[in-house]
Amino acid sequence: MDLMDSSTLVHKVEFLNLNGDRSVNSCKQLCDLPDAILLQILSLLPTEDVVRTSVLSRRWEYLWTSIPSLVFREEYKENHHGRILFRNFVERALLLRGLSPMKVFSLSCVVDSEEYFDGNESRVNTWITAAIGHNVQDLCLYLEFGHPCTAYKIPRCIFSCGTLRELHLQMKHDLKLPSIICLPNLKVLILVDVPFGDDKSLEKLLSCPSLEKLSLENCKWDLEVLEISAPNLLHLNIVEYSSFSDIRSCQVRIHGTFIKSFDYYGDLHYDDVVLTSPSSLVEASIQVHQPFSQVTDHLCNFMKCLSNVKQLAFSIRSLEDMVEGEEILNSFPVFHSLTELELTDPDVRLESRALLLLLSKCPILRSLRFSGGVYTDSKRNDRILDPKPTCFTASLKEIKINCFNKTGCEMLAVRNLVIAAQVLDKVLFSYSPGPRKWQGRLMQSSSKLPGAPDQCTISSECEHWDYFCDCSQRLQFG
Repeated sequence: MDLMDSSTLVHKVEFLNLNGDRSVNSCKQLCDLPDAILLQILSLLPTEDVVRTSVLSRRWEYLWTSIPSLVFREEYKENHHGRILFRNFVERALLLRGLSPMKVFSLSCVVDSEEYFDGNESRVNTWITAAIGHNVQDLCLYLEFGHPCTAYKIPRCIFSCGTLRELHLQMKHDLKLPSIICLPNLKVLILVDVPFGDDKSLEKLLSCPSLEKLSLENCKWDLEVLEISAPNLLHLNIVEYSSFSDIRSCQVRIHGTFIKSFDYYGDLHYDDVVLTSPSSLVEASIQVHQPFSQVTDHLCNFMKCLSNVKQLAFSIRSLEDMVEGEEILNSFPVFHSLTELELTDPDVRLESRALLLLLSKCPILRSLRFSGGVYTDSKRNDRILDPKPTCFTASLKEIKINCFNKTGCEMLAVRNLVIAAQVLDKVLFSYSPGPRKWQGRLMQSSSKLPGAPDQCTISSECEHWDYFCDCSQRLQFG
C-alpha cells in the first residue's frame, strides 16, 4: 500500500505518541510509522496479504498477529491441493495470532468428511472455537457442504459468547441449537438458507435482549407459530422463496415496541404475519411477487399491520389479481400516516386498478415515486386518474420517476399525473446515462402544460442528469 493512502490515519494521531517515543512527524517511510497506524493499514488488506508481510523484516514478522480482523475465503473449492493449502493457512494464522481480542472473524469454506480429525472433530469448528476464545465481536460464517449427508454440528460455544455483537450465518444444513442460549450483547443476527426443523430453541435465538437488527433469508422451520420477541428490535427483514411452499401453515408473530422498519420479500406463504405493536413502525418494504387467490386475506391482514407507516415501498403487482373482487376494496387498510410511497414494479400502468386503489388509501401522501417507470395505454390527454385520489388534490407535493425514456406513452402518463396533482411542487425524472443531447430534446419539448399547477416548473441538474419540476416555471409536454 502506498504511504499516501495512510495519510488520513497519520493526521488522526499526529499529536499522539502511540509507540513509545516515536513521533509520527518524524516518519520518513512506511516502516517508521507506529504499530497502531500500521495495524490500521494492515486491516484494510486481504488476510493472505497481511500474513505475507511477516517476511519483510524482523519488525514485521509478528506485527500482523495483532490485527483485529481475520477474513478467510476459500477460493479453490474444487481443487484438492488448493483446499489443503487453504486449511493449512487458516490454522497457521490462528496458531500464530496474538492473544489480543478479535473484532471480526469471517470464514467462507466447504465442510466435508476431510475436514474432520479422527472422524469426530471438525477442523472448521476448531477455527470457530479459536475465534470465540479471542472474544470475537463479529462472527461471519458462510459454510458449504461437499455432500448433503455430511454430519456437522456447529460449535455450541457460539451461542454463549458474551462478546458477540454480530452473527452472520449462511449454511444449507440443519442447525441444532442448544437448549440454553445466552448472547447478552448480540445486536445483529443475519441467517441465510438455514433450516431449523421443529426446534423451539429458535425462538430463544430470535429473542436476544440486545438484538436490534434481524434478517431471516430463505430460512425454514417446522413450527405452527414462530414467536419473535426481541424487546429492542429495530429492523426486521424476512425473505422467503416459493420453493418453501410447505411452510404455509406457519404463523409469524412479531413482538416489539421499538420496531422502526420491516422489509418483506416473497410469496406470502405464511398463514399470517402479525405485528403485535405496529404503532412504532416508520418504514416498510413489501414485495409479494407471486400472489395466489387464497392469500388475499393474508395480504390484507398483513397490510393492516403496516397502516401506521410513514414510508412504504410496495409492489402493486401483488394486488392486480385481487382488485377485481369488491371485498378487497372494503378490507384494504387506509394509510393515515403515509407520506412517502415508492412503487417498485417495472413500468407501472397508470390505469391500473391496483394503483388507483392504493392511492385512494393514502390521504396525506406527499411524495410518490415510480422506481421502475410509469406509462399509459390510453390515448386520452387527461382524466385517467378520475376520480382523483384525495392526496392529489390536497397533499401530493413531489413525483419521482425513474427509468424515464421519454416515450410517448411515458410522456402522456406524466402529463396526466401533473394535471391531476393540483398542489404539486416538484417532478423529478431520472434515467440511465446516455448522450447529452437527450437533455436538449426534453427541454425543447417542454413548455406550458394546460391544467398543471402554476408553481410546477422544469429545470435540469446536469451532474446527475435529473430533471425537476419545482416552483419557478410552467411545464408542458408537447
